[in-house]
Amino acid sequence: MEGPRAAKIEELPLIEKLSNTVFRSVPGDGQTMFQEFPDLFSVENIENVRVIVEDGIPVSNINYLIRPVSIYGCTVKVASLGAVATLEEYRGRGYATALLDDCLERMGTQGVQVLLISGNRRLYRNIGSVPAGLMYNFELISNDEMEVDLSELDRYTIREIDIENCSDDDFYKLVKLYRDENVRFIRGLDEFKVLLLSRKHLRKINDEKKIIVVEGKEEFAAYMYMGVNEKNGYIYDCAGSRKLLVKACMKLIKENILKRVNGRLLPYHKEAIEFCRASNINLNESRLIGTIKIVDFIGFMEAIKQYFYEIYNKEFVDKLEFVSNEKGEGFKVGDKKCIIASKEKLNDLIFGGGNVTKEDLIWEKGNGECFLDSDYEEFMNFFEKVFPIPFIDPYSLNYI
Repeated sequence: MEGPRAAKIEELPLIEKLSNTVFRSVPGDGQTMFQEFPDLFSVENIENVRVIVEDGIPVSNINYLIRPVSIYGCTVKVASLGAVATLEEYRGRGYATALLDDCLERMGTQGVQVLLISGNRRLYRNIGSVPAGLMYNFELISNDEMEVDLSELDRYTIREIDIENCSDDDFYKLVKLYRDENVRFIRGLDEFKVLLLSRKHLRKINDEKKIIVVEGKEEFAAYMYMGVNEKNGYIYDCAGSRKLLVKACMKLIKENILKRVNGRLLPYHKEAIEFCRASNINLNESRLIGTIKIVDFIGFMEAIKQYFYEIYNKEFVDKLEFVSNEKGEGFKVGDKKCIIASKEKLNDLIFGGGNVTKEDLIWEKGNGECFLDSDYEEFMNFFEKVFPIPFIDPYSLNYI
């Protein structure tokens, strides 16, 4: 056995064969993992394409891509991990576990703060990558009783953009609209083009990918990157006004251009959520897709500390320190500490999705003194105001 180690450039064709054997076993579909995720398997990312080799052939492979994420102007270093594959005859030897440990060790040296994993297997839970956050799934269907006021759309044009022949003007409008998102992946111009073109090969659903925009007089008010199959649409990626997007989908359904649209909203899409509820559009609450691991808690909290200043009093945030030790991760003010031992509860607190009570936390005070009610309140008031933080939708064009 050789590895875990970085792949060699000359091994990429063998890794493509391995990945396709595991994930793209439907014969004749003509699509490959390298077509779908060229950024992940690129030569530029080859140090993060990790393999175990037997007799000169890669038999197990894990890959990750590091991208910056902006959260209200704070930059967080996020890794997306996926395409975890081992040839069937080599399974049960612990190769995937060894590769995953190798990836985590490397991420620690690369300054990664948060890890997104597209799966929810025990393999990932064993390293503390657990479900997190909330999203609200909606389904719009053709319905004669759909009596929602769509007159707001009279000021806009709804049209489709050709993905492969997108004009420079339309492309820059898409980029600007996405860049205006308060919570987003930071996509370089060239990266955005690659994502638009490559993700049309996604074989998750055998559908045709479309970009549909809601266009004002000078700029786009919203866009959605949608897969469509027999008039059934699924929104993979979007930006701009989510309320307008929902209304645009309803109009396309009314005009019989689409029969059904599935999408999702995040908790900070408040206007769209309120509109859906007022319009009796059912919202099904679920966790974010995949799992999340906080790789570097202190680095993560320091990265978003400016966000804390914007919504909580300066005196408290000035004194606030972050703790990571054998007991867990937490917060310190003076001689008072609040520690979260459970990875599930840590994710629930930071990203939302579950209740975290005073009893779920470990409270420590200097000299063994007891916590007073005012001490508890000091921390719990801060948690209530700043958490959960608004976080990205992992299932976007940047999904791995």
